[in-house]
Amino acid sequence: MELKKIRTQKGLTQQAVADGIQCSPTVYARYERGEREPSIEMLLKLSSFFDVTVDYLLGNVETTMSTFTKYEMDLVMAARGADDRAKEDALNILRAHQIKKAKVCRA
Repeated sequence: MELKKIRTQKGLTQQAVADGIQCSPTVYARYERGEREPSIEMLLKLSSFFDVTVDYLLGNVETTMSTFTKYEMDLVMAARGADDRAKEDALNILRAHQIKKAKVCRA
């Protein structure tokens, strides 16, 4: 399961996630370590809390993002973990690069 990866990308503690999904920190830690499997209800809570699909939580990225490369998925996950200002700055940089590239191609 991708729980630790997602949690650390979002800069969250295990305690914060446990509070967010209303379970004990010990139980959540066991989910991360693979010592305990979350119920379907808990998978749905985790999915909602992290704003990802259940497939993504389970490591099955291919079914939901089959057209995305790993790099593109990394960009998406980084954007989900960023604050609004960082998202806006990153998008503006990418758009500026896209415009610059288009002008060079026309010349």
